[in-house]
Amino acid sequence: MNSKNTMKVAYYYDNHTVKIEHEAIPEPGAGEILVQTKACGVCVADTMEWYLTGRAPLTLGHEPTGIIAKLGEGVTGFKVGDRVAVHHHVPCLICEHCLKGNFTMCDTFKTTHVKPGGFAEYFIASALHVERETHLLPDSLSFEVGTLMEPLACVIHGIRKAKIEPGDRVILIGTGAMGLMFIQALHYYGVRDLIVYEMLDWRKQKAEEFGAPHVFTPFQNVGEEIERVASVFSKPGAEKVIVAAKDLSAMRMGMQLAAKGGTILFFATPHPDEWIELFPSKVFFDELTLTGSYSADHLDTRIAINLLSNGAVDGEALITHRHPLENLSDAILRTAGREQGLKNVIVFD
Repeated sequence: MNSKNTMKVAYYYDNHTVKIEHEAIPEPGAGEILVQTKACGVCVADTMEWYLTGRAPLTLGHEPTGIIAKLGEGVTGFKVGDRVAVHHHVPCLICEHCLKGNFTMCDTFKTTHVKPGGFAEYFIASALHVERETHLLPDSLSFEVGTLMEPLACVIHGIRKAKIEPGDRVILIGTGAMGLMFIQALHYYGVRDLIVYEMLDWRKQKAEEFGAPHVFTPFQNVGEEIERVASVFSKPGAEKVIVAAKDLSAMRMGMQLAAKGGTILFFATPHPDEWIELFPSKVFFDELTLTGSYSADHLDTRIAINLLSNGAVDGEALITHRHPLENLSDAILRTAGREQGLKNVIVFD
């Protein structure tokens, strides 16, 4: 097969095993586009072996950017050579979930993907992707920073799910790359009373660099923590608590630090077999709201691009490691680990 007609595709087996195969470059069908991948971010979801290995081998990568290489029949609004970011999930807009605004619960949303995935030299964006979730990258954004559209959109989705408003007292638990995006996005949304919790010293330093006003290592005794929160806020508890860590202890703490009438947002998922104790009397008497935040919809992605392009979120500062496709396993392991570093991005020639 002519090498000009083939592409490299990464197949994931587990975090330590990724194999590079050569396959034919796909042809876009009617309404579709072929995108030459230029960069694709590595997500924590790309490291969850309990979620992935049962479906392996598969091609991951849901934070891609690239250049349109070919247009399918009937495509309008785009041209070959356009720089784009493509969100991997697309809602149908007509099901019961979509009609209620719960776009991320849509069956179509959950089954749409770029094919074969962002960890390949080319991918196909379906007609639905082209219609609703293919975004022109502003000239001010590099392909690498453009990959942050999807994770930042997830952060925006979480802020919207928690109904965070200007002036809210907010607690954020966990400061990986997503947590640091939260710090910047919360500031954009008018939050000034913010307490951040983090166990790792180097991440605490990063949180301060990204503008968090109060950064703490949590006390072992939650009673002491409740007192510290009341002292910092001059009021008991936080109106909104974001748990951006998958540790069960963080989730327990988050529920105990919420103010009366407060909302606790679970932004990270532990293993499905793990669970925490609920405090039903506190939920009842304090009228707490507990909610989750899964992925991001077509409204969130547009906001995310705006925040990246206007500098409200410093995307370049979040990217600490760039890797070739051949080193995808290393990037996955670094993302899964606790070494110093934030966002890992696969960069294509």
